[in-house]
Amino acid sequence: MFDDLAKRMKVKMQFEEVNPQSLKMDPRARWKCLFGCESYGKPSCPPNVPEYEECYRFVRSYRKALLFRFRVEDVEDIRRAQEFMLEAERLVEKPYALTTFPGECIICDECSGRCSKARPSLSALCIDASQFNLRGNEMVALLFVE
Repeated sequence: MFDDLAKRMKVKMQFEEVNPQSLKMDPRARWKCLFGCESYGKPSCPPNVPEYEECYRFVRSYRKALLFRFRVEDVEDIRRAQEFMLEAERLVEKPYALTTFPGECIICDECSGRCSKARPSLSALCIDASQFNLRGNEMVALLFVE
């Protein structure tokens, strides 16, 4: 299902199942959003994302997640990866499925505020991305399934 979607959307990705209970959460990830990220204040970024304790409860409420690794060369690769993640969220057909984005939301050219497409990044949810041992031009996203 995801491989066919990736081919159709021209996205280079790999995925694997992960246990959300084992994800490393760290409030310092969110502090990187506060200091050093130009997207701070966007609808899918802090302070418009719940605080650490609520993010922790959210992540731990899931039993299954999928980790997607994307090869990105430019901003268009990131945008396609984000569009891929939205479609993947829809395809799993689970009522509480929710995806994260690789990086801050850049789906729209101009952000008009809260919209149905915006999703938080791993850092916004206090998930430590360093646990995924990123290589080169790689970005990751999680799809929380059930």
